Amino acid sequence: MSFYQSPESKKEEFRKYLEKSGAIDSLTSALVNLYEEPQKPPESTDYIQKHLGDSMHPPGSAIMEEHRQQLKEKEALKKENKKLKQKVNEMAKVIDTLKANLAHLRAQARKAKQEQN
Repeated sequence: MSFYQSPESKKEEFRKYLEKSGAIDSLTSALVNLYEEPQKPPESTDYIQKHLGDSMHPPGSAIMEEHRQQLKEKEALKKENKKLKQKVNEMAKVIDTLKANLAHLRAQARKAKQEQN
């Protein structure tokens, strides 16, 4: 025999879950802060996400420190990538020059060989 749960009881159960987990308090706090913000941000969802993220992970927390380190590493990798792309472009130019020189030398060698025959 299956247990039937009315939509109202499901809603109530979910509300209790949100309340017990602290989600309602966090959301309420984020919304109150947004309401009290003198300069309303253009994107309210970004503001709420930032507020919720900040309250879950304070600045000194290990996860925020790891995030900060990852951002620094990302920037370093971007710089390295840019330098490597420049190096690839430089090497491509050198290769093109060498190919042109090789073609010129081959042409000279063919010409010299024809003159000998």
